[in-house]
Amino acid sequence: MLEKLKNLITQSLDKKCKLDCSDWSRVLDDSSYVSIFHLKNTVNYYVSYYKGEDISFVVYQSERAVAVFPLFVYKNHDNWVLTSNGVELIEPVFIDTINDKTKKKIEKKVLELFIEISRYLNIYTLNITNINHNDISNWYLLWLDMVSKTFITYHLFVDLSLSLEEIKVNFSKSHKNLINKSLKKWKTNIYNNIDNEAFSKFRLLHKEVSGRETRTIETWDIQQKTINQGEAFLITVLDSDIMIGSGLFTFSRDSGIYSVSASKRELFDSPIGHGMQMKAIEALKEKGCKWYEVGQRHYKNDEIKPTEKELSISHFKEGFATHRTIRPHLIVDIK
Repeated sequence: MLEKLKNLITQSLDKKCKLDCSDWSRVLDDSSYVSIFHLKNTVNYYVSYYKGEDISFVVYQSERAVAVFPLFVYKNHDNWVLTSNGVELIEPVFIDTINDKTKKKIEKKVLELFIEISRYLNIYTLNITNINHNDISNWYLLWLDMVSKTFITYHLFVDLSLSLEEIKVNFSKSHKNLINKSLKKWKTNIYNNIDNEAFSKFRLLHKEVSGRETRTIETWDIQQKTINQGEAFLITVLDSDIMIGSGLFTFSRDSGIYSVSASKRELFDSPIGHGMQMKAIEALKEKGCKWYEVGQRHYKNDEIKPTEKELSISHFKEGFATHRTIRPHLIVDIK
């Protein structure tokens, strides 16, 4: 099956692509905006998490790498899913110097390819989203002609071009007080490089809080690798020498995101996360990121109904945001 998919990709693109992704980072370096969802380490994490098969590829024009398409397949029960992040397909990244005519030609071919893959795997529905909150991509607009349903979700951002003082002005009053309390009460460390022992403490805290191992060791190994390759950092909160909270934040050249965290259950009502978020904002500013995506703002009438826990967490996240934006989504039926 995997070989058949690889052959479909190379033949559909006239062999002007590579699945080894050796030039992936080169394309990202030559593009104007890169989200964390386009980092190859992020794709590798999702592939591992969903136990999928990676079929991401780089497209070439005149032997130059011009675009990357994050892509993998996995089985959800008995049904195949074609996706970039486990749920949806996201827009590709192109180098800035590619002309619009060539870009649209590539996108149209890839859209046709995705439909062909879907038919081969008996996939009847594709979910599409637009990750870049600054613009609606032509890739997204191409799928609109085939849409069967659309909806939006709401997302929270911090504009890191603002000064720290300007960012703090947007914090809720309660958050300001709790940030100060957190940073005074506990010691906070930031790891831009981390060894196995220190990272294991984070994983074991997550296991303790969750009550079980929620995912494979391989996914944790990928996240540790992401830190050590300069695409993430870990923040730990210590009470004396005991880790009471920790959070992983992933970032690209342009943006960062709040990936995963854990804190002691008995301290659930304590402001551990407040100080952690402040330190993350400071760190992302220092790294030159333009935006920090704190997370999704859930509402009771969302298309995908949130849990009470998700509503509570998103309310917490909203207290840090300087900007709120919508993300469009499409559902396409494959005939």
